[in-house]
Amino acid sequence: MHKYFRKYKITNYYRQKRKKRKFYLSRYNAKFPISIKSFIIIFLSIIFIYIQLIRKSFNKIHVAVNMDNRYIYCCLVFLTSLLKNRAESTFYIIHILTNKTSPESMNKINNIIEKFGNNSSKVIYYNLGDDFKGASIKGFALSVYYRIAAPSVLSNIDKLIYSDIDIINLKDLSEMYNIKFQKDMYICAVLDELKYKKELDKFGINLDKYINAGILLMDLKTMRENKVEKKLRDFIATHTLDLCDQAAINAICHDNIQIISYKYNLYPINSYNKLVKINNDQNPKYRFNDSELYQAYHEPTFVHFYGGAKPWYRPNYFPYIIYWWYYAKLSGFYNEILNYYKTDINYVEKLLKTIPEDGGLLKGKYQKFIN
Repeated sequence: MHKYFRKYKITNYYRQKRKKRKFYLSRYNAKFPISIKSFIIIFLSIIFIYIQLIRKSFNKIHVAVNMDNRYIYCCLVFLTSLLKNRAESTFYIIHILTNKTSPESMNKINNIIEKFGNNSSKVIYYNLGDDFKGASIKGFALSVYYRIAAPSVLSNIDKLIYSDIDIINLKDLSEMYNIKFQKDMYICAVLDELKYKKELDKFGINLDKYINAGILLMDLKTMRENKVEKKLRDFIATHTLDLCDQAAINAICHDNIQIISYKYNLYPINSYNKLVKINNDQNPKYRFNDSELYQAYHEPTFVHFYGGAKPWYRPNYFPYIIYWWYYAKLSGFYNEILNYYKTDINYVEKLLKTIPEDGGLLKGKYQKFIN
């Protein structure tokens, strides 16, 4: 056979074989019309969708506090309690409104976020500088006014839980964050003792409800639409206020404040009966029934140590101070906190041993710290 003819025959043979192979592949593709490239694209798309679903499954909650270096240890205890009581599905975005936070203080805060956040929390700092300079402070820090700036400073956020830092958190905040605002309401807050409203009485502002501004659920979007921040700033600029931001919020936002359970801001009272009395003194429109009060006292979400009821003072009558020290010790800055406030370690250790195994006033169990 001629070599050229033989070469042609061999070439033709492989050509026919390739044709058959192509035919088989086309038949395979007819049954399974997904190429390897398409399969990879679909696989990666599924992974992407899965990641997005996981992210959406997190309940993102915006929390803001104000602070400066003087209150760093309060802030550390607050953040420890907040993160330790976070539900697995909750992602906290913590906004710190500040004017004097040193790199050392920020490192301590970041340490708490890293230690207890479990990659489900992050912190953002905002330097408000001398904003509100000239406003009356009456012994408070200038930063107490910073919550008023939240609508403009946090301009891309619609809803926020604001908290003072002389506070501990004992429950996940999803329930509070999901409270529905009633018509025309843009702040949810807890009633305060009526004795504090006397400051506004002297301005001729008569209120049938008076709230404590230490914990606020804020509809920032509606506040921006109603230019609430400007109204508050104007009031602060034209009045000398003993209770600073709290007086301004009560005066300007009164008709737009929605009253919520005392459990969201349980303040210093020495007994359940005291809470009952405070409730009974309120306008009947805003009173809570016995079962609601009982739950508020025994299962609070926030405990607020305002005024002279600070946990590092002794003696102290407020039962929940035990739990402040619990989180102080848990934070990892226990000795620094004791030294900063010059608190007797023996007093605190004795106090911590009194936490009952069932949590005492609380339903959850707390590990005793016994050296």
